[in-house]
Parts: sequence; C-alpha cells; structure tokens
Amino acid sequence: MNERVTEADTEQRLAAAGKTILGSGVFLVAFGTNVSTPFLVTYQERLTLGDSATMAVFTVYVLGIVSILPIAGQLSDRYGRRLVTVPFVVLSATSSIIMIFGRDSFVLLLLGRFILGLVSGGVLSIGAAWMQELLGRGREQRSALLTTVLTFGGFGAGPLVSAVILQLDAWPLVLPYLLHATATVVLIPFLLFVPQSSERSREPIRLNFGVPPEGRPVFTRIVAPAAIWVFAFPSASFALFPVIVSDAIDGSTVWVAAIAAALTAWSGLFSRPLLPRLGPTRTLQVGMISGTLGYALGSIAFETGAWGLVLPAAVFLGAASGLLTSGSLALLAGIANESNRGAINGTFYLLAYPGMAMPILLTSFARFVEQTPALLAVTTLAALSTIKILREPPLPTA
Repeated sequence: MNERVTEADTEQRLAAAGKTILGSGVFLVAFGTNVSTPFLVTYQERLTLGDSATMAVFTVYVLGIVSILPIAGQLSDRYGRRLVTVPFVVLSATSSIIMIFGRDSFVLLLLGRFILGLVSGGVLSIGAAWMQELLGRGREQRSALLTTVLTFGGFGAGPLVSAVILQLDAWPLVLPYLLHATATVVLIPFLLFVPQSSERSREPIRLNFGVPPEGRPVFTRIVAPAAIWVFAFPSASFALFPVIVSDAIDGSTVWVAAIAAALTAWSGLFSRPLLPRLGPTRTLQVGMISGTLGYALGSIAFETGAWGLVLPAAVFLGAASGLLTSGSLALLAGIANESNRGAINGTFYLLAYPGMAMPILLTSFARFVEQTPALLAVTTLAALSTIKILREPPLPTA
C-alpha cells in the first residue's frame, strides 16, 4: 500500500515539475518570437528597407510555420512529444544567434525569422497537446488557459526586455537575443525528463488534419472561421500600425512599438478569465468583436495621425487573440484524444499562423489602392466574419 502511495506521489511530483518545465519552454519560445518586434523600425533605418521589406522581416516566419505544422503534430503523436519538441527548442536558441548577426544583413534577418517560424509551429502546437496530457482529462479549459497565458506572457515579455535594453543602450541588437539563447540552452536538459503519454498513433505520417468525424461540425462552423483571425488581429498591432504611423510619432518609435507589442500580448494574457465565465463559443464571439474594434481604432490612427490610438487598438487586438486562442483550444480539447491531439492542434495553428502575414498583405495591397482603403477592406472582412460567428449557438466542450 505504502509503495503504491509513494509511486503515486512520485508521478504527481514528476507531472507538476513537467508542467513547470514545459511551460517554461513554451514561454521562452514565445519570448524569442517577439524579441525583434520593437526593432523593426530600427532595422528599417539601419538597412534602408522599404515598408514591405520591413513587414517581410516580421512575417517571413509564417513560411516556417506552414512548412512544419502539417506534420509536427503527427510526428509527436507517433514518436512522442519529447523527441519532437526538444530539437525545436534547440533551434529556438540557434535562431537568436542568427538574429544577432542579422543586424547587418537582411538575408540573415529573414533566415532567423524563418527558423523562428519552424520553432513556433513545432513547439507551440505540440506544447499545447503535451500540456493537455500532463493536466489530464476533465481539465481541458484549464490547459487551454495555461497554454494561452504562457504563450502571450512570452509574447509580451520579449518586446519589453528589448525596449529596456535599448533604453540602457546595452547592445540592444545583441543582448536580448543572447539572453534568450542562454536561457533556452539552460532549459533543454530539463525537457528531457518531462513525462509524456505512452500512447502512440500507429497511423503513417501523411497529410492528416486530425479532426474526427463527430468533431467536424464544431471545427468547420466555429473553430476554423475564428482561427484565421487568431494572429491576423495581433500582427497588425505588433508590426503594422506602429510602422505606418511612425512619421507622426514625436518620441521614440522603438518605445511605441514595444509598448504596443506588450499591450497586445498582455491583453491576450489577461483576457483569459472570460473563458470559464462565457464558455468557449461566447469567448470566440467576444474575441471577434474585440479584434474588429481594434482594427477600426488602428485605421483611425493612421488616417488622422492620432498615433496614440495605436495603444488602445493594441489592447483590443491582443484581447481578441487571447480569447480566440483559449476558446478554440478548449473546443478542440473536447473533440480530441491522445492519438490525434497533436494533429488537430497543429491544424488549428496551421489555420491561425498565416494571419501573421496580414501586415505585409496590407502594405502590398496598399500599393494599388492606398493604405486607407486597404485598412477599410480588412476591417469590413473582420466585421463580416464576426457576424457569421455571432450567429452560432453555444456549443459545449466534452
């Protein structure tokens, strides 16, 4: 009896430690993704880049994401979360080192951001599935909230650390990346001991979205239409609005970009208590309303030159992303099992991450129709998507 109690206590302690270690990994990967965000205008001036090239530095990592997402979840379902996640975390540290050398090379900046895309597509999707397994059945909403908190916490911490280092004039284009790489390298050995499910998928690795037949109505009617806006909303705050209003800013553009990025991420973080109160479907609906309002405010900021509106826009856009992420993950957790959890989470992020290309799409579109009509068009599209999702009745999780 005592031996059984001891074994149970040991398993609980390992699971608790595993959640902390895995959570640290998710946080660090998200942190590394946004270290460069406040420096977009700095890179633009240093390397004499146009608006579209500047947006490309931010959005090229979408190519990395869509390259790995179709198979990352399936690989982890078949070979285990740990075996697939650890190499991606190693790449996270590597990408920061490349970004250091990229301060004087546009090509290396693009390479570093592309690798960050591979890392984000792998770790954030697999990490969400792994966290659900560590917490266990019946804790789907808690798992979705925890993953959202860690992800958006990292997204918000990265630009703030960069801005502080810039203010101190302490190697701003070197030290933030070096700190991230060092912390990541320290964490890697601990990830090797995080518990993982022993259940494995026996399906061959092929294009597989992981959505079971009984879950398709939930996925196609609610999750998929919301997923495409998960990063389309905050990317405008991270990379678009601070750049296109930069000429109207009297003070430091880096600080404005850093504060906008931090507000975006932390708003996503602090929107989390709404999930248990509203339920997943209502959470998605509120998220869509918030994002559309954020687009409207950002558009007004550009049109009028009232750049301060970029900051409240960041709050709405960040809250939208957090709500859409947590609501979607809660719904998916209810229709997934251990054999397809990685694949279905990967499918969600496969739909979500291309939204990071929204800034470069808008600046490219603006070459033909000017910036204001482009902003009006995407805001209208967001409003129409919101109306569609508002018409859906609440759906329960499992």
